[in-house]
Amino acid sequence: MLQTSHTYAGYFMEHACIRLLEQALLVGAQELEALSDGQLEQASAWEEERGRLTQQALEFSSDVPLEILLEKFQKLSDMQKRLTQVGSELRQSWQKEFMRVRGESRRLAGYKQAAAHALN
Repeated sequence: MLQTSHTYAGYFMEHACIRLLEQALLVGAQELEALSDGQLEQASAWEEERGRLTQQALEFSSDVPLEILLEKFQKLSDMQKRLTQVGSELRQSWQKEFMRVRGESRRLAGYKQAAAHALN
């Protein structure tokens, strides 16, 4: 069993597919950080890069053992779940802020109307 693990470790370092998937995971972490910071343009650029790397990895995946691919794709799936969660939280935050600003605008419009009425 230890020998198999050691063999897989060497395989990880040498195979282009695995390297590309590892890069996609690193890019996903950068995407998550940008999204968490509200940097949507940067997050979008990282998302495109992550997709490109993943697609490229698939082109080299034919001779990679299935269990290795499943492990890497599970990590990418977990990353996507975190990205989706952070995106949803960001959207909810913006909706709350929009509603607050909208209420403030209505309140100010009411003051303006009341002041104009009082001056007439």
